[in-house]
Amino acid sequence: MIWGRFARFLAEAKKPWRSTQPVPQSQGELGEEARKLLDNPVLIEALDRIERSLTNTWRNSRAGDEAEREASYRLYWAVESLKAELRVMIANAGMSNRQ
Repeated sequence: MIWGRFARFLAEAKKPWRSTQPVPQSQGELGEEARKLLDNPVLIEALDRIERSLTNTWRNSRAGDEAEREASYRLYWAVESLKAELRVMIANAGMSNRQ
């Protein structure tokens, strides 16, 4: 299963990947960078693929596969939370520009 391999990959990673770029300091810059991410077709395609795979995993799980189904559900909502946080950053930038 792909999620088992992904979990092993994360567990085996020696050092988490970190960007070499600084985090934008103003809400406007942060919102603009978040908008760029949500407009990036590669990121959107990757997130859509992950969501489809997770949805298929829990839809096609057997009755006794509660742990796998629950893990898929939590990962699905983690992806949704990421997109929601990016939208909040964009909204906050828009509000700060109005003030």
